[in-house]
Amino acid sequence: MKELPDDQTLDKLLELAKDAEQKAKAVYDLATEIDEKLRIRQELRRQAAIEQLRKAKVEV
Repeated sequence: MKELPDDQTLDKLLELAKDAEQKAKAVYDLATEIDEKLRIRQELRRQAAIEQLRKAKVEV
């Protein structure tokens, strides 16, 4: 049967896991922020395209 790692190794693994979790959360937060900005930009472009089509229909 395998032996468990010693306390020092377990502490180091726990520290690494916590660090990885914090980095993953930072990446998630950044991705969410980028998504929100792109979503707003895309919606503005969509509205501008709709408005342009409306103007083109009125002119015809």
